[in-house]
Amino acid sequence: GSMSPVLGGGISPVSSRPNLATSRTGSYSNMFWVGEQGPTSIVDNNLTAHLKRQNSADSTQKSYETYGAADLEWRKTIRFQVVVWSVGPPDTISGRVQMKFRVTIFWNDMRPVEEHRESDGGGVGTQFIMKGRQKAVERKITSEEAVRTIDVPQVSILNVQNFEVIGPPEVTLLRPSSRLLRWTCLYRATLLQDDFQVEKFPHDEHELCLKLGVLAQRQAGGRFDRSKWALALATEADSQRSIRIPHGLLVDHVKVPGFTYDSNRGLDFQLTPLSFGPKSLNVTEQDHCLEVKLRVRRDSGYYDRNIMPLLCSINLVAISILCLDASNFFQRGLMMLNIAFVQMGMRMTLDSRLPSVGYQIKMQVILNRFFYSLMFMVMESSFLYSLHSRGVAISHIRIIDLTVGIVLILNTGYLSYIYYKDVNPKMSK
Repeated sequence: GSMSPVLGGGISPVSSRPNLATSRTGSYSNMFWVGEQGPTSIVDNNLTAHLKRQNSADSTQKSYETYGAADLEWRKTIRFQVVVWSVGPPDTISGRVQMKFRVTIFWNDMRPVEEHRESDGGGVGTQFIMKGRQKAVERKITSEEAVRTIDVPQVSILNVQNFEVIGPPEVTLLRPSSRLLRWTCLYRATLLQDDFQVEKFPHDEHELCLKLGVLAQRQAGGRFDRSKWALALATEADSQRSIRIPHGLLVDHVKVPGFTYDSNRGLDFQLTPLSFGPKSLNVTEQDHCLEVKLRVRRDSGYYDRNIMPLLCSINLVAISILCLDASNFFQRGLMMLNIAFVQMGMRMTLDSRLPSVGYQIKMQVILNRFFYSLMFMVMESSFLYSLHSRGVAISHIRIIDLTVGIVLILNTGYLSYIYYKDVNPKMSK
């Protein structure tokens, strides 16, 4: 059967073109990418038959608007390409992040030929100037006069708080024979993020998400009717091998302040159903949006190499004080309380660096358990001193001290495991 666009992930949709030369047929069996899931070979078995049907002598040119469900290879697609140029420091408390990115869309405006007559100078150099967000005005290279207008899909950033456009959007006719059009615009935007949780701080991971869609004129009978125009990812035929991954990437120099990311993984692209809008639509008519995600992880080197080793060292020093006999309770208790005050000073300094949230995070759990172990040693010393005052042999008390010391050393190892088990060495800046 003929290939139809796949939405919500999976194979990238392919839009066939009726007036491609036969030598171009092989381009529909190239590798196409969806996110970072790897290449998938797509072979359109109906392409040859379709081209023969188009070139038959007795056939007349059929208007693109009249193709029905039986001609799925003619299904229209608006194909996205996203290139991220910079990412600001994510605010995990307010759930916002600033990004600079370029959005490019490709589509084939295959309306009847009489509505799009070729210019005398050829269409390769034809330029368009945006007029608002939904129209582009065509002009010749040698003239400032606007001669014709075309409809442009109105791209919306669905999770934006505020944004600015850097330079005017550009519309270019890339391939006159197939009416391949490209619209591109550079944005700087503050994006709202969902589900920023920091329970595992300082080893918390987050997905920075950019949501793009086309909302205007998507109703039944609209210029970009959702039942006729599907969202998809750009292919090599669209990008013309201008970038490494045709549907977009994260440029190499991008750094996320305070966070790291897997440079080999890069961006994830996924077409997902819109979570708002009319609920009475059929599944086939449900609109979609493009989610571009970057998984980042907090740079925890300060805590991994400074705070945690210091806490473990202080706790081991406190355990060593148990070598004093229980009869020296004053000296034991005084030294342990001094160590406890050192930990409290560290805690007060660290609290200013910890996220201010309404739930307990992992770093707070570790700090609390180290402090509780110190308090336990003070109470254990007091209890053993009371036993010694009541005539219990010092040899029996030393066995209790040894047992408690071993248990506390194991507890220190366990707390270290809880802390370091979430470290991901594969993440890189």
